[in-house]
Amino acid sequence: AIRPEQHFTEPPPRYSEASLVRSLEEHDIGRPSTYASIISTLLQREYVELINKRFHPTDVGRVVGKFLVQHFTRYVDYDFTAKLEDDLDAVSRGEAEWIPLLRNFWGPFKEQVETKDKEVQRSDVTQELLDEDCPKCGKKLSSRLGRSGRFIGCTGYPECDYTRNIDGEETTASEPEVVEGRKCPKCESDLWVRTGKYGKFIGCSSYPKCKHIESLEQPENTGVECPKCNKGEILTRKSRRGKVFYSCSEYPTCDYALWNEPIKEACPNCQWPILTIKTTKSKGTEKVCPQKDCGFSEKVESA
Repeated sequence: AIRPEQHFTEPPPRYSEASLVRSLEEHDIGRPSTYASIISTLLQREYVELINKRFHPTDVGRVVGKFLVQHFTRYVDYDFTAKLEDDLDAVSRGEAEWIPLLRNFWGPFKEQVETKDKEVQRSDVTQELLDEDCPKCGKKLSSRLGRSGRFIGCTGYPECDYTRNIDGEETTASEPEVVEGRKCPKCESDLWVRTGKYGKFIGCSSYPKCKHIESLEQPENTGVECPKCNKGEILTRKSRRGKVFYSCSEYPTCDYALWNEPIKEACPNCQWPILTIKTTKSKGTEKVCPQKDCGFSEKVESA
């Protein structure tokens, strides 16, 4: 029978944690004790992100991968990594000396790093030339990696400031929003409202000479005195990723911080000046002592 069906070749599925570990085992890379640290490094440095339990490369991950494959091909080869681990195992068994092994690795590697540092420009790996002319000045456009992700910009920058989003929306440079009535506490320059990878924030207008930044949202005071320095008060803050935490108003002089909301109530067990409110699915809402060695907890009855 003749069936009029159309089929498109699909790429292999993206790695999950389990399939990545299987691939590492097949290529004899890493050991069971190092698999967790390999995965955590990929996530912490934001080379990949987990979407539906699958690893998806970020813009930074693509740039780093492209750079290593093009300029450090030998060191990202599967066989090189596997052989080096075998050599290190031989050292641990007393079958080889570690100093000659490290000397043989470090000499050529250091020389290549110094050579690439002189030859390779940042733009060589963060930009990709496009077969399209700038509508503003006629020069070529390129796909570029900025602080807020990938965008398309003119290769004639800074003479030409044409940019647009990857999805085609044109953007124009606008005058920065000045924070009225305030100056940078470090250098007395104007403070600007900037937009970064994690949204809007306040930054110094003299960047990069001055790198002072602060949250756009002013932290809320909980009214609880810091139990560590007894000078500041605990403030409600947000991390870069929007997660709420609590820390001393005297930071960086005092680095006391909590993930759970503090309350003005001394621990009846160890007499620590404050307790915290902690809510979990298994235990519900509890009053918990923040001191790890204490272990006090008390159920909070719902109103």
